[in-house]
Amino acid sequence: MQLDSSILGALRHFEAAARLSSFTRAARELNLTQSAVSQKIRYLEDRLGYVLFVRQARSLKLTENGEALFDVTVRALGDIAVTLQRLGISNAPLQVSCLPSFALQWLMPRLTDFHRQEPGVSVRLKAEFQSIDRQSMRADDIDVAVRYDPTQYSEVKAAVLLDEFLVAVATPAYVAAHPGLTDDGAFRDVVFLHDASPWDGATEFVEWRTWMDANHPGTTQDIDGPQFNLSSLALTAALNHQGVAIGRTALIHDDIRSGRLVPISGKPVKSPARYVLLSRDPLDRRTAIFSEWIQQECRRFDHDRLSTLGG
Repeated sequence: MQLDSSILGALRHFEAAARLSSFTRAARELNLTQSAVSQKIRYLEDRLGYVLFVRQARSLKLTENGEALFDVTVRALGDIAVTLQRLGISNAPLQVSCLPSFALQWLMPRLTDFHRQEPGVSVRLKAEFQSIDRQSMRADDIDVAVRYDPTQYSEVKAAVLLDEFLVAVATPAYVAAHPGLTDDGAFRDVVFLHDASPWDGATEFVEWRTWMDANHPGTTQDIDGPQFNLSSLALTAALNHQGVAIGRTALIHDDIRSGRLVPISGKPVKSPARYVLLSRDPLDRRTAIFSEWIQQECRRFDHDRLSTLGG
């Protein structure tokens, strides 16, 4: 049997009548008369060649064939509704939640290329760093999020974008004024600049301690110093010759390459955290396009930073 328009239209009437167990209630929902719904069902039964309902005094009861048809009709209409919703959403701006420092210093300079490559996908970027999960993404209407933390996400689709490495950096002028920095572990009169909370739940001075443990194990060096709620603020302080900061390679790559900042003694150290991309609906067309693009950009950056840092 061909599914012509009259059959498809009658199935909508059938679904409502079966779900509500009443021609009258179905007619009310569909804004039709009771007789119009009854005639549609009778037409459908005639075309199919079998009865769908047992007509009772005050209600309807599905026959065995009616139950089978109802089950598949509900699934099909549900799939159509979900698809139509997804297609409608796919033209809306992609809501991207991103860490402020990463958004400002890594993502923003690259978004121009994304818009040039994908003019059909509009991005709405929100700089924020609160912890996130599937429920909060749904509540806050976030499509994708970039986070820097050691969390193992299980309730939301997560893709690792970049492992991160920590580098102690200062301006050439600050290093020149503190010649001990180029010696192995001489931090006399040095100001240590800190991101106070690089990720949710991070211990105090975790990035500096990680770097120190790798480069100067067993040191008793006091690393107390000014704290900032954004890594970019600590790096800005370093750029203004106020001390030495721990820089993440994603945030300091351009400054090192330009010579505005220089690594002090010691090697880059792998961070306990990494950058991850969280996707509320990986099958969403916009999400898939953005995810593929940002992962490709991260692979390209990973190659560039290795050549810059010599690692």
